[in-house]
Amino acid sequence: MQQEQADALDGVYRAFEPYARPEWIEACACCWGGEPVEETGRFGGRGTVRVPAIGGTRDLRELCADELAATAADVPLTVGDTAVFKHYLPRMLEIAVTGGFDWPDPEVVFGHLAFDDGARVVPWTRWPDAEQTALRSFMQALWRATIVAEDDGGDVVDTILCAIGQAETDLGWYLDEWVRCDHPTAASNLRRFLQLNARDLPGARLWNAFWEGDTPSERNAAAVVAWATRLV
Repeated sequence: MQQEQADALDGVYRAFEPYARPEWIEACACCWGGEPVEETGRFGGRGTVRVPAIGGTRDLRELCADELAATAADVPLTVGDTAVFKHYLPRMLEIAVTGGFDWPDPEVVFGHLAFDDGARVVPWTRWPDAEQTALRSFMQALWRATIVAEDDGGDVVDTILCAIGQAETDLGWYLDEWVRCDHPTAASNLRRFLQLNARDLPGARLWNAFWEGDTPSERNAAAVVAWATRLV
């Protein structure tokens, strides 16, 4: 992890440090096991259970991918609320961008930032300014590190761009940053990205299936298609 990215991640940890870990978390009874709370609850009318918070009293940075995978996949969709999500978010982001999770993919973890059910959970764009700033600084540092990193598989840049595109309201800065970056690896990563998406661009689509989601993903996908089409 490059220093700028590591520093930005530390900023995320600091921004969300006030959100303490609760002893118990309410969750959907269909997806989680635990002590029954009510037959019809906050998760789409399904039953609610109470489960011990993952990690107990251990430090957040000590929690490993295996024990946080289910939390990263389900919070805040079927377990917890915005406060619970914010508590675990720094560590989930850290694991996601370092390839620690077999599942969920980074696109899923970042996509939860935009989740909005109108009451229990609000998207990150409505969080306090300091939290938004920390997250955007992290995403921008992550992107700058990703576009200049060696990518033998050819799809890491695609994955990270799509992940950020699940959360960010506008990818303009990220696309511009890629083009203006004069690092030789950024250019080779851009060529691989265009090759990876070459068959899909004529149909106004992108290779990564995670783009086929709700706003902002759908809107960002259209912007990336237009941008990439101008480059090929």
